[in-house]
Amino acid sequence: MRMRGFVAGSLFGIAAGIILSRRKPGSVDWFVRRADRLMDSAKHMVIEQVLNRRFGAGEGDGEREQGRSRGSSWNTIRSLINADARVKHEAERILAEAGDAASDKPH
Repeated sequence: MRMRGFVAGSLFGIAAGIILSRRKPGSVDWFVRRADRLMDSAKHMVIEQVLNRRFGAGEGDGEREQGRSRGSSWNTIRSLINADARVKHEAERILAEAGDAASDKPH
């Protein structure tokens, strides 16, 4: 991309934002929140795809459909923990400490 195109696009975007914010004050905030949610969901999707390619190369179509569910990231974490005995032992130790700390708190 040429620098002129980048600068022109930036100026056009700023002008559109100013005009829109004057006509409808809450619209710019809504656009920013919506863009943030879209970027966050795209980031999570990319991370999940990378982890599935790296650690789940032999999955079938049925498992891929199941991987698209919300619990797939937890399944990926569980499989990563269970893959290495040392990691599993450390995770169990951390969970035990967290359980002890949670039981010490007054309710």
